[in-house]
Amino acid sequence: MSIVSYIVIALALGICNMLLFRRCGESFPIRLSAGITVSFTVSAVHVILYLLGALIGSLLCFYSPEEPTLYADINAYIFLGINIIVIIKGLLPYLRRNPRLPLFDLTNGGSVLAMAAATGINALLIGLGVGFVEQHISIHKIIWPLLTTSLLFSYLGLMFGRRKVTLRPRRWMIVASVLLLGVAIAAVVNA
Repeated sequence: MSIVSYIVIALALGICNMLLFRRCGESFPIRLSAGITVSFTVSAVHVILYLLGALIGSLLCFYSPEEPTLYADINAYIFLGINIIVIIKGLLPYLRRNPRLPLFDLTNGGSVLAMAAATGINALLIGLGVGFVEQHISIHKIIWPLLTTSLLFSYLGLMFGRRKVTLRPRRWMIVASVLLLGVAIAAVVNA
């Protein structure tokens, strides 16, 4: 996978974080100085789960020492399947007439850690798929794009929530889904 794929995945996960922080920031407004700490905590947990998933995926992938590209197409299809599961899981709540989306109390540290773990499952699953496609994981390609985009988009979502800026969450979630699907299809085509 190229660095562009990692950046696109990070953008998709960042958009999901922006939508989450916008909802939570509107219901539980906090100071922006505390918000940067909350955003960094959630982003760091997502990066750790993404990296953990990538390492597990690289251990579980199909690999032949005689011919390293023998199972590349199978691994790419597994990545596509995992991305489709994450897309459906993330997009279905937004397609309902009256979506009931989760809210977390940003003023409570335990609630913030629960939010990071609950929403980090998507990062773990996508990391698992990345590990299948990319057997030799580059830690810097995983850490820096996701940490920066997740932190920036989370903080932006928090600011939008405090100001009660109207977003169209369904459209943003469709954009994130298209980004994830595009990366998965590119991995299948390049396999």
